[in-house]
Amino acid sequence: MCGIAGILAINGAQVPFEYIKVMTEAMAHRGPDDEGYVFFHRSQPVAWNFGGRATPEKVYTAQLPFTPIQIFDGRVPSGVIASLGHRRLSILDLSPAGHQPMCTEDGRFWIVYNGEIYNFKEIRQTLIECGEQFFSESDTEVVLKAYRRWGPEALVRFNGMWALAIWDNQEKELFCARDRIGIKPFYYYLTDEIFLFASDIKTLIASRLYTPEPDWEGVYHAMSFYCAPRPMTCFKGVRALEQAHWMMIDSQGTVHKQRYWQMPVGMIDYAKSEQQWIQELRYVLSVAVKRRLVADVPVGTFMSGGIDSTTITALAAIEHPGIKAFTLAFDNEVVELDELAQATATARMINVQHIVKKVLAENILQDLRVMVRGYEEPFHSLSPNLVISKLVAENNVTVILNGLGGDELFCGYGREMGVKRWQQLRPWHHLLALLPFSYGGLGRAKRRAQLKDIYEVYVYDFSVFSEIEKQALFNTTNTWNSFDRFKEIYHLDKLNFSDPFEALGYMDIVNYIGNHHVYRIDQFTMFYSIEGRFPFLDHELIELVCRMPSDLKVRNGVRKYILRQMAKDLIHPSCLQMPKKGFGLPMDHWMRSTLQHLVDEKLKRLQKRDMFNPDVIDQIKIKFNNNRINYARVWLLVSLELWLEEFFETGML
Repeated sequence: MCGIAGILAINGAQVPFEYIKVMTEAMAHRGPDDEGYVFFHRSQPVAWNFGGRATPEKVYTAQLPFTPIQIFDGRVPSGVIASLGHRRLSILDLSPAGHQPMCTEDGRFWIVYNGEIYNFKEIRQTLIECGEQFFSESDTEVVLKAYRRWGPEALVRFNGMWALAIWDNQEKELFCARDRIGIKPFYYYLTDEIFLFASDIKTLIASRLYTPEPDWEGVYHAMSFYCAPRPMTCFKGVRALEQAHWMMIDSQGTVHKQRYWQMPVGMIDYAKSEQQWIQELRYVLSVAVKRRLVADVPVGTFMSGGIDSTTITALAAIEHPGIKAFTLAFDNEVVELDELAQATATARMINVQHIVKKVLAENILQDLRVMVRGYEEPFHSLSPNLVISKLVAENNVTVILNGLGGDELFCGYGREMGVKRWQQLRPWHHLLALLPFSYGGLGRAKRRAQLKDIYEVYVYDFSVFSEIEKQALFNTTNTWNSFDRFKEIYHLDKLNFSDPFEALGYMDIVNYIGNHHVYRIDQFTMFYSIEGRFPFLDHELIELVCRMPSDLKVRNGVRKYILRQMAKDLIHPSCLQMPKKGFGLPMDHWMRSTLQHLVDEKLKRLQKRDMFNPDVIDQIKIKFNNNRINYARVWLLVSLELWLEEFFETGML
């Protein structure tokens, strides 16, 4: 895993390309092991390749087509049209042959790449049989030469996670791509004069070529979806390259974008028996875990006490006995989140080195600014991933396996209950609309009955703030609507789902996983130079689960039924019996104690901002103090104020 950045001049504009160094240095934590820069001439097939202060001496003496000539001192050669920057976190092939930017032996194609291709050895062999030759053992070179041979079609051959940019120094155009699920980040900013891209938004800001402004529509939707629904962001002009898409851009600013993969829908296979599905699930998940254990550096696992992470850890321990497994624990006051007993019980069953850290609110406060910068957009909680990533780094582990995706694939959230209630109420929506109730149980029933389709039900149940609450909170004449925006972005009306379970799973993968989860986990693991890997997000596993009948996911009220059946001989029974807790922090408890002063202070500051209705903020705080709502709305408002201060006032500027 690494950090990537680039600058392209559009329409011959004069661009300060020396800022590629500032961008790359802003991502030093993403790649502490090496750095590199390359500049391209506007008309000739010429490239100037440089190293940096983090580049090891042995890289400069390597006899490779992309060996840097010297440390970049900030002086840009004349006639430049584009530049690429890279920070390397060495995972595979730790030698100088893995240095980036990397080029083909003829110097035409240059790549900066962040990610891992787990089947790169098989693809490499295919390329060798096609006549390609290799000078490294890295997956980067496989990606580069696969693109040279097959173009964008190479992407469908990859199993893994990636964000990449490849410059064609003959055609003078830039190819950019992102993995199927959106695990690896890719943000960009395009005007009539410049195209910038980077692994995070902070790096775009650090370039000095983009001045941050809030995108208030993005903020509005983020208050429903935990971040702005991609490709939107909360920063005006900044966009994310969509998951499972590639994009080509030339020096005139012409952009061509295309989707190369789609989650299967409407393809349920009813022919297999339950036992056949269990066996196939066990095999495919085991292969996904085994693939993600391949590294030339130490590998560990996150292990809460829930089904997903304990199952991944158990499978990893079969392939990698003695693997380090990391667990967070909490005070006795917050037993609703503590899963240490279940994690410990499983750890005693399998061959792992179990490492536990107790979380204290005081420690979280010390890292508050880091979390605000890491989230990059307002969010309704704080991150346990930062805390556990620090623990991993302290134990000299560089790659960590994570159980993310189990709930989304196997219906672990109970979202189907909201759909069931809607199906019961919808026939009565005309009658319920006549009732003079806005609050309480009848008010909620009335609002649910008015929802038009399952997509609106999903958004309604997913959202932190409802549409009514957001419209009251924002002082704006804009008619933003998260229901409509959600359906528009994901083209949901064009998809034919077999049943509500399939639709809910699809929306959770593309929205909850692809927008929020992988984005935030990447930010917090990479802060400590750690690569996160996700076996449940292997696209072959996703395609398998998409074909499963829904009654294997939820049966007689038992959620994640088939995963439980598959895992029962791998993990302790207490993990299977425990009510769902989730991987979180005791925010409600802390906000009524240690964080209370901070909450009061930030809400008062937010009330003074013209964009928001101070009376609505007061009402939300009163409801929280009276235990009528949980912490999420209040902390999202606190987070919004912290975000505005950090990115637009005293922090980033």
